[in-house]
Amino acid sequence: MSLSPEQKAQYEREGFLAVREVLTVEEVQAIRDTLSTYLRAGLDMLRRGEVPESDSVTYQGVSIQLEPAVLSGKVRVEDPAFAARKIWNLYGNDELVTRLVQDERILSLVTSVLGDEVWFFADKALLKPPHIGVEKPWHQDIPYFPFEPKAPYLHVAVWIALDDATAENGCMQYIPGSHLWGNLTTETTWTESVAHLAVDETRIDPSQAVLVEAKAGDIVLHDGMVLHYSAPNRSPYPRWAMILDFISVRARYTGEGQPPFPRLRYAR
Repeated sequence: MSLSPEQKAQYEREGFLAVREVLTVEEVQAIRDTLSTYLRAGLDMLRRGEVPESDSVTYQGVSIQLEPAVLSGKVRVEDPAFAARKIWNLYGNDELVTRLVQDERILSLVTSVLGDEVWFFADKALLKPPHIGVEKPWHQDIPYFPFEPKAPYLHVAVWIALDDATAENGCMQYIPGSHLWGNLTTETTWTESVAHLAVDETRIDPSQAVLVEAKAGDIVLHDGMVLHYSAPNRSPYPRWAMILDFISVRARYTGEGQPPFPRLRYAR
């Protein structure tokens, strides 16, 4: 599953790369079932017509963030699995996701770019429920993270499609080559009640964007400095994705003490 020389060259040139049919239908469904279990249990109060005071709740160590339309009471959903925009902190709390992070297929792709040893930094599932899923404004990832320098080839996001991602339901969009432009993610912007560290869009040309549609089980790798965006989901179909973040051990951790992240190695 390691990247071919041609794939690696494309990734380094454009800052992102789609790798098709990595996970099986059964593996994708198992992840979806796991996420649904946390969402339905953690947001069970929604079935009773109750909305949390905060936009986020924690269930068995796993964090869940509501969609703004649900938090505000504008929209009431029948199934709590379609009420959230984000669920994270599954690594170490959930057995399936913990195994997924160490899956040799994923590590072989990541280490093809970052080298044989990496830090696993974070997991998050980004969920765009039908009709109400909000956009994620243009941004780069590394500016969010406690690592220096803010430079390319130090972070790989593994974006795993859990649904078919299309232009209509909010697939990923990238500006090719923008990982070489430096740190542009310096503004704070809002989509309803959600704050984002984002790019001043007067400094970029979104018409350069490439939409990367994906089938469930496909993976899109992207560099921590490439500009990316996902549109609101106004379709009747969900757009779920699991993202795993890996950091090169060449990066400098800027938090306190030693990096508290597991180091993972792929033996070729």
